[in-house]
Amino acid sequence: MKFSEAARLRILYFLAFSCTAAWQPIFSDYLVSHNITGFKLGLILAITPFLMFAVQPFYGMLADKFGYKKCLLLSSILASVSFLLYLAEGGFAYLAVVTVCMSVFYNSTQPLLDSLSLNFIKRNPNFSYGSLRIAGAAGWACTGIIVGYYISMLSTAVIFAASAISMLLTFVFAFFLQYDKERDEETAKLTIRNDLKEILQNRKLMILLFGVFLVYAASAPVYYFYSIYLKENGADSVFVGYALSFQGLCELPFFYFSARIIGKLGTRNTLIIAVFAAVLRLLLYNQVKDPYWVLPVELLQGVCWSLFWAASVEQVNVLVRDELRATGQSFLTGAMLGAGAIAGNFWVSFLNDKQLPVSQVFFINALIIVGIGIFMMLTLPRVPRPSSGSGTSLQT
Repeated sequence: MKFSEAARLRILYFLAFSCTAAWQPIFSDYLVSHNITGFKLGLILAITPFLMFAVQPFYGMLADKFGYKKCLLLSSILASVSFLLYLAEGGFAYLAVVTVCMSVFYNSTQPLLDSLSLNFIKRNPNFSYGSLRIAGAAGWACTGIIVGYYISMLSTAVIFAASAISMLLTFVFAFFLQYDKERDEETAKLTIRNDLKEILQNRKLMILLFGVFLVYAASAPVYYFYSIYLKENGADSVFVGYALSFQGLCELPFFYFSARIIGKLGTRNTLIIAVFAAVLRLLLYNQVKDPYWVLPVELLQGVCWSLFWAASVEQVNVLVRDELRATGQSFLTGAMLGAGAIAGNFWVSFLNDKQLPVSQVFFINALIIVGIGIFMMLTLPRVPRPSSGSGTSLQT
């Protein structure tokens, strides 16, 4: 069967986010089950986002210069090998070293796919970013159920076997990509020093990155302590898997229609709406005592995550020139999923050491996000409507 380039990108998104859904939401639970708690827990959880923040922007610069496909192939196969290393038994030091190895390569997959997609959209304007990225939400939805089921049968180590398989398949399917970054005179002139200087002097971009950093730092418990939160309310591993899958399902319509929504509201207004939807979500989590009542709350996932991420990607794409597309997307990933997750995980680990249940942490962070939302309303720049990826014509 011959696949179109759009289909290939969707398959890669599906596989990459299947990997994320397999390990990330359960990772803290896995570490706690291996007697990694308190400061050590916060330290290991911080490794992946720290390396995303410290290494990813430079990796994006290399991808802009040498090509997205080559870097995706290298990253996916080495990430697959790294996930397999978790299957060997080891203590804190071993888990920390393996997490470093995994993070260096796993972190790059999403910004590389986003850059490939934005390049594709530039050449095929009838497609939108959301119409491609929707496959990632589908991968998350499918994986949650499967992994939750096998965790209950075997152990939490299943998450790493599933992640390794997903990354291996990402490596295989990346070979079939036909189009990579264009090589031209502007690309040949790119240097890390000049790229970094241009990005850091982009005031509008820096304001945006600071805003998404703050939002994700306060939202981190939803993405890293979700399994612990549900189990505090009586859920088992199977239910956690179903809840994670339901999150992915709630993302689907919002990713699909994100271009139209952003086109109507603009990226700035979309981001602000998503921020206050996160406040409502955390407050509702705080009130829920029966895990089954968490499911209606997950309907907000599509606004809090899908629209927030799609609008952020679009705004960065407008604020940087085409030759620095991967660099810009890597800075977004580093600021949000890197620095934001570092700050958020240490904050939650600190509160966790104070014996606060995760539901109480949600309430505290909801109040913090209110302040962040007001700050973003006052400071977020207004930018022109995205020229790519926001068309109203969505192809499937």
